[in-house]
Amino acid sequence: MYIASFHDARDELDLDEYNAADDATARTLNQLFDFESSLWMIAKQWASDTLHRPGARLHDYFLLLDAYAGHAERPGAPQIVAAHFDRDPATHTVRATMTSHALIPLAQNWLVGRGADLTKVLEPEGWSDALDAETEQLEDALRGSGERLEIHDTFSRHEPPYETWVIATDTQRAPGPAEVLFWRLPDDKSPAYTLRHGQFDSLDSAYEWTRDTSAPLPVAARAQAARLRVAPLRPSPAEAPAAPSATDPSTRRRPGR
Repeated sequence: MYIASFHDARDELDLDEYNAADDATARTLNQLFDFESSLWMIAKQWASDTLHRPGARLHDYFLLLDAYAGHAERPGAPQIVAAHFDRDPATHTVRATMTSHALIPLAQNWLVGRGADLTKVLEPEGWSDALDAETEQLEDALRGSGERLEIHDTFSRHEPPYETWVIATDTQRAPGPAEVLFWRLPDDKSPAYTLRHGQFDSLDSAYEWTRDTSAPLPVAARAQAARLRVAPLRPSPAEAPAAPSATDPSTRRRPGR
């Protein structure tokens, strides 16, 4: 599988006639389009549905892989980056925002909150697949969970066995149990990964479990898992689209998150 540097997206975005709307956007653009950037594009959703509407704002959504994250930032740092471009043809300005996530469904959820089409969810091609229905159902729930999960900490192991844990709390159940999401791919030859959801009485007990992830993960109550399936966060009118709509990457199958 060939993975393109995000720098390769500059021509397709056609930003030559657009100016950064603010200093934060200018910094984001510099980081995304740096020739030495470690960001690689793994999925995209273009604004093609709105291109023929005069004056319509154009929204583009991307999933990126940061090949340096676990080394340049801190050991175990999240590698998945979500990026959103909001172009205004009327003023020839663009706003660009991006944020890092430990799991692909959490990155997808962030993009949905900014207007990405949940029915055309961005999925990396050529990555590992979900092993079972439990994994698929939990990923679906996370994509549509809006902003209800507050992420407290994450850690990703970037060598076999590939593992990522996320510690969070549900803001709609405060005070409530600590939520733990645990993603695992045994090795490079494994065709599929698992994602599991557990609950602990406190953040301290959740952190204690991460010392030995081979220990059983307390099963989350079925009712709580169902409560995660809420309508996705709606973007504000200012953000909403006008219409629905490793630095040397190899060709081997990359682990999905």
